[in-house]
This record gives sequence, structure tokens and C-alpha cells, in this order.
Amino acid sequence: MKKIVYLLILIVMISCKAENADTLSVAVAQEPPTLDVMVNASVSGRNIIVGNVYERLFTVSGDEIVPCLGKGYSLSDDGHTLTIEIRDDVVFHDRTSMDADDVVLSLNRWLDVYGNGNKVVDGARFEEQEGMVTIHSGSSLVFLPIMLASSPQAAVIVPSSSVSDLTPNGLLKNAPGTGPYRISAWLPGDSIELEIFDGYWGNPPDIKSIKYSFVSDPVTRRLGLESGLYDFIDTVSSDDIPALMERAGIELHQGDENGSIVLIFNKKSGISTDNDFRKAVSLFIDRDALMKACYGDYGYAIHSDYMDGNGLWSVDSALDPYGKEDDARGRDYLDASPYDGETVRILSSNLSNLDKIAVALSDELEREGIKTELIILDWAAFSDMKWNLDAWDIYISATSRVILPIEKGYLFPTGAGGFDDDRSEELIGRLASASSISEAEIIWKEAQERLWEYIPVIVPGHYSTVYASAGISGIDFSDGYNFRNAVLE
Repeated sequence: MKKIVYLLILIVMISCKAENADTLSVAVAQEPPTLDVMVNASVSGRNIIVGNVYERLFTVSGDEIVPCLGKGYSLSDDGHTLTIEIRDDVVFHDRTSMDADDVVLSLNRWLDVYGNGNKVVDGARFEEQEGMVTIHSGSSLVFLPIMLASSPQAAVIVPSSSVSDLTPNGLLKNAPGTGPYRISAWLPGDSIELEIFDGYWGNPPDIKSIKYSFVSDPVTRRLGLESGLYDFIDTVSSDDIPALMERAGIELHQGDENGSIVLIFNKKSGISTDNDFRKAVSLFIDRDALMKACYGDYGYAIHSDYMDGNGLWSVDSALDPYGKEDDARGRDYLDASPYDGETVRILSSNLSNLDKIAVALSDELEREGIKTELIILDWAAFSDMKWNLDAWDIYISATSRVILPIEKGYLFPTGAGGFDDDRSEELIGRLASASSISEAEIIWKEAQERLWEYIPVIVPGHYSTVYASAGISGIDFSDGYNFRNAVLE
């Protein structure tokens, strides 16, 4: 009976889809918790909103910073003053013109809500100066343009009036953006619809409207794509990939590495405070088995460097002395550690198969004679418990892709699990104050090698989301996905 009801609903929805042939229909796995992308770093929010509705001053293409609402920027010779020239032909969706005041208030709010940005500028503020936007700091601002172009909490520009009139909990109230699309409808729990904005300052996209439907079940997303209800689906289940490979007219896309799995040690309490024990765990684990437990046969890469992909900050993981399984060496380090049969508590959530990694890790440690206890919670309870350093020894999570190493929260003493390695902290401090990107690259390589010795976390691998489409060309997968240059065929 349920199958018949589903088929009837699907037939009605496909009929509606046929009546809106100019609309791109997208099924996404997760609804953004808020459309205020400056405050929230959800991947779904960035994919739907950033670049479509709200825009940054700059974007990133490969290793290049590309102008958007900002025409260009310059750094003083000492790297302590950044000056930004902004476009003078931009209007918001309410038809008001963007000016330097809008940019200044938006960016200062970004510094208020994004801790990593505030660390880089060392408490400095953006100001308007003769139509330009400037900021002067006692610390180096070399990383700031990259952060403005790529931070997970997006430095988007909204009207100054919107920044001055937030909700009681500090969120934007339906602020107009500058992007090629405006929000035409948002039905919480169901969908977000975008329509093209005819006052856009840049080249308009070919697709006139986009509907993002929130479909948490991967099977429903796949069936919708196969039936023609959806043109594009995100987060394809590894179980569905073989079948979709055989379907004519459907194309699979594997995005860039967009995050990593992390096993974070408690460095403040319990057995995980011991470096020999952490080395033993790193040598005991089969990294491929852990990633396969979560992702199946697709959508991940095995390398232990903390940064994703083969970009500017990649360090050859072959240099990691504890990055490959070696049971004999692991037992030597376990014998040298103070481990004496106590139970190692592994904390994880049941979100996105992370609990399956916890089970695989438990099995591998148990085989080596290490007793374990699994603590599997929902995401909210997990997020609270990870700050209780008396409750766990290792926790498992997934981290989103960041452009800069200094945006990795677990590299600071304030991160869950703590941090107490003076040499690593010194190198990270030098990295943040580097006077050039080339200098920063050298410092990060040294820092990564030191972190592989200290082992605050183990990165068994990095994940890439797999997407599927039918009848679309020109999709950009360089940072999630966007349809700015896409065409419905």
C-alpha cells in the first residue's frame, strides 16, 4: 500500500515538474539550519545561498583569489594594512545601491561572529576611507583576503540597515543579497526556491529558477532523479552508485575533497594524554577499513595530512611516521605507555554513519587487547558531551573543508580535547603571523610534521561528496556545487 501511495505522489510531482520545465530541480540531503550563512557554516547553506543569493568580496578559483563585489585589494609592504576597492555598480535585491558602509558593517559583523577571522586581525576593525574599505592591524593580514574569499562562515555583504536590525538571537532578518538569484519562497522542512534577479550586476545565469527540495532519504533522492522529478541530487549513497552508473542519461560527479574524518584524542584527562598510547592507536588502525565503514567503496581518499586535497597546504603523508598500519610497532608503543587494561571510551554521534567508524575502531583496538566502550549519541548530545573531558578518551567526527590550516579548530587549546604541545603552538603562532604565503607554506610543513609526532588527532582519510545529475551541463564542483554557468539540456 505504501508503495502505491508513493508512486501516486511521485506521478503528481513529476506532472508539476513538467509544467515548470525552466526550473532546475535539486534534491539536497539537509536543510540549512538558518539562511544566515555568516553565522552558520553548514555545507547545505553554502551550496544553496552563497554565490546565488549572497556574495563575498572575493572568491577562490584554484589557488587564485578572484574579484567579486571587491574589484581588487592591496597589502602594505609590512602586511599589516589591507585596502579593498569595491564595485560601484552593485544593487541589492531591494534595489538599493551597495556602498562602503554596507561592506564595513557586514565585515565587522563577520569578525564578531567568526572567531578565526578575529584572531587573524587581532581585534582590528574595518573602516571606510575615501570610498575604499581598509583595515590596519598589529598582526599580519596576509591570510585575510583568502579568508574573506573562502571562510566556512561566509563573509557576505548585506545592507547596513540589515546588520543594524538583527533578530533577538542575533540573526539576519530576510536581508536582501546582491547575487544573481533572490529567494522567492522558503518553506521550512520542504524547500527553498530561487528566481533570477533582473538587476544583477554581473553576467546573468542561463537557468532562470532553482528549487532545492529537502530530501533526507537517499533512496528517495535516487528514485526522484531516475524518474525525472529531480535534475540533480547531492550526497549520493555509496550503495546507489553502481546502479546509477548503469543508467543511461545519468551522470555521476565526485567533488573535490571537502572534509576529513578525525579521531580526536583527549589530551587533558585519561590514557589518551600519553603520546606513546596515541602512537600505538595510530599504528593499530586500518585507515581504509575505517573510511569504508562510513562511505562504502566510493567517495574518500586515504592520506593523513590535516589539509584536504592536493592544494597549497598539502604535505606528503608518506612523511607521517605513524600513518600506516604496523601492529608490531604499535604493540611496542603500547607496552611503553602506561596502559594497564583500562577501558578506552570512544565517543561518536549517529550522524552520517560516524557511528560505524566508531564500531570499526572499537573492533580494531579490541583485537590488539585494548578494552573499549562505545558511547553513541545523537548529534546534539554528542556536541555537548565532547566538552566534558571526564567522559571520553577518543571522539570521532567529520570536519568541513577549510582553506587555511589556522581554521582547524582542533589546533588550538580552546578546541574540544585540549592542546598542550608547546612546539606545535609556537609553529601555529608563527604561521598565523607569516609575512607571505610562501613563508607560511614552509612553516606549515614543519608544523604538520611536528603534529604527526604529537598526534592531537588522527586523520584516517578525507571524504568527497558524490553527486548525480541528468540533463545538465556546466556545473561547477570546485567548492561544493553551483549552477552559475550551468545549462539545462
